[in-house]
Amino acid sequence: MANSSKSKRQKLYCREETMGADRISDLPDCLLIHILSLLGTKQAIQTSRLSSRWKLLWTYVPKLNLDTDSFPKFECDKVGSIINFECYVSQVLAKHKAKYLRNFRLKYKLYHQKRLDRWISTFTTSALNLQELDLQIINFPTPTPTPTDCFWKLPHSIFYCNKLAVLKIEGHIVLDPSSSSSFQLNTLKILRLESITFANCDSFVTLLSFCPVLEDLTLKIDDYKEFKFKICVPTLKRLSVSYLNNKLKIDTPSLEYFDFECQRSYGSICPTRFQNLVCLVFKYNGHNLSVLEALLLRAPNLRVVLVDKIAKARTQKLFWTEPPNDPNSLLSHLTTFYFRGYKGLKHEVDFVKFILKEARVLKAVRIEVHHHSKLNRSVFEELSIFPRRSSTCLLSVK
Repeated sequence: MANSSKSKRQKLYCREETMGADRISDLPDCLLIHILSLLGTKQAIQTSRLSSRWKLLWTYVPKLNLDTDSFPKFECDKVGSIINFECYVSQVLAKHKAKYLRNFRLKYKLYHQKRLDRWISTFTTSALNLQELDLQIINFPTPTPTPTDCFWKLPHSIFYCNKLAVLKIEGHIVLDPSSSSSFQLNTLKILRLESITFANCDSFVTLLSFCPVLEDLTLKIDDYKEFKFKICVPTLKRLSVSYLNNKLKIDTPSLEYFDFECQRSYGSICPTRFQNLVCLVFKYNGHNLSVLEALLLRAPNLRVVLVDKIAKARTQKLFWTEPPNDPNSLLSHLTTFYFRGYKGLKHEVDFVKFILKEARVLKAVRIEVHHHSKLNRSVFEELSIFPRRSSTCLLSVK
């Protein structure tokens, strides 16, 4: 009996020792590297202190995420030396050994343009299989900014990463691919261009012409220059545009989702017919009702429309003009309509009234009243008396 009890205790001790063992370190390198790829680069590097088994594993992770915001102004390395973010990035790039770098993200407050050029040259030299690149470059603008004193020119070597599927560029960056006529981004499907500037009016068009399979484009322009922008991409399915008073021409016959914001007077927009467009998000600023009307007339298969009124929208002398009768019924497929920031102004009432009257298969209308307004009850009562073409339409006011 005593021997049996002793045997049970021994088994229990063995089980506890097994449970306490470092089983993760026994996993093959490929699995450990995959686990590290789920962490940020800084956290992955910190695992090198666990044991000699982990010391170099982070250098084989095919993903780098270097963010100046997650790095203190000064930090001590493992031997107690003080390093800054620039030294940290240089050391990471020098020690990185992954055969293929697939994802690279850098957020940097631009102090040293030449150092930034060296970083880009370092990773693009070995980044033949780079699939996703995200660059956010922040600088402190001068009173009269020009590309030479405030902006960083994007190196042409980036345009030769011909396996790129996602390219995100944001901040104080000058884009000028015009002189790199031989590059081709044959696999690029997602392109984000936010708050950057262009060297000339042809730079943007040139870039798009070398993206033959592009499906998703975000263009946020707050440039002080007034360029004419032309978006002519037959393969494009999603488009988000935010711009000042630049002239805009859109030719995207495959477009399915369109998010549009004009920050000032609408200038001019020349869209083609959006036969495949099913979802429209329209940022309403008080100037661009005519643009909304033009989009409704050119998108006969819309199913979802969201009108989002910008908080500081001007409302002087505005009116809604009902479009002419369309034999194909321009709202014949609309099922869902949202209006955010509603104040009950006459042009807003007329627009909602038009939607209720024309949308034959409408299922839901949701009105979100402006947060400073106390009109919820009266808005609901006013809109409820308007005729609805769809017998299944449900109206809600929040």
